[in-house]
Amino acid sequence: MGILAGRVALVTGAGQGLGAATAREFAHEGAAVALLDINADNVSAMAAAISAAGGKARAFALDITDYAAYADVVREIAAWGGKIDILVNNAAILIYGTIFTDTLDDWRRTMAVNLEAVYMGSKLVAPHMIAQRYGRIVSIASVQGFVSSGDIGAYNAAKGGVIAYTKSMAVELGQYNILVNAVAPGFIRTPMAVVRGVDETTTPDFMEWYVNRGKIPLRRAAEPEEIAGTVVYLASDYCRYQTGSVVVVDGGLTSTF
Repeated sequence: MGILAGRVALVTGAGQGLGAATAREFAHEGAAVALLDINADNVSAMAAAISAAGGKARAFALDITDYAAYADVVREIAAWGGKIDILVNNAAILIYGTIFTDTLDDWRRTMAVNLEAVYMGSKLVAPHMIAQRYGRIVSIASVQGFVSSGDIGAYNAAKGGVIAYTKSMAVELGQYNILVNAVAPGFIRTPMAVVRGVDETTTPDFMEWYVNRGKIPLRRAAEPEEIAGTVVYLASDYCRYQTGSVVVVDGGLTSTF
């Protein structure tokens, strides 16, 4: 039996990258996992792969900024699993642009997916957790929520908002035995790391500055599974007295200067 045996989890952005890795790790640890993603083919393939490996998974294709559809899916998941114990707010988009080159539409779309949907997903799931006086909400923030590369302002602002809202929810929901935490990764080898067709974790600049010069002390980018392990801990009963925290998993990046 895994450390999440008997738990029912909902993971957004689960069709690829960190969301997919988290869903796989959850299933491996015994959870029944509902995978949500806007890409129907990706999320169906991930759920099928988890089921083929002996896990319990179900795919839901939707845009999580369609809140009526999101509410319907939450109700369906609660009926499918009999409850909802864990929510992982992972889905995100990344649009590059400075204050001079981005658009208001870019800003609003980024906020809708990366921050507002965290609020709405948590709002939809929290009543199920309150009813059973148990829950774990884990939101994926970023080190860019408190340090910045300077060219993804909307993303940075949204992730900073996720950090602040995590703390607010922890205060609100603690009385119901619902623990709310965030994970702030650094560089990860995921599709989001691919910019204009190039994986940013493989460029000469990345290799020279972050690897050879040790700006990342571990001298490499993370694999998605290495971040997912932290999410598993925060979603499990090993995490019993930790709420309102932001766990930085960046290979030491923000410890250097």
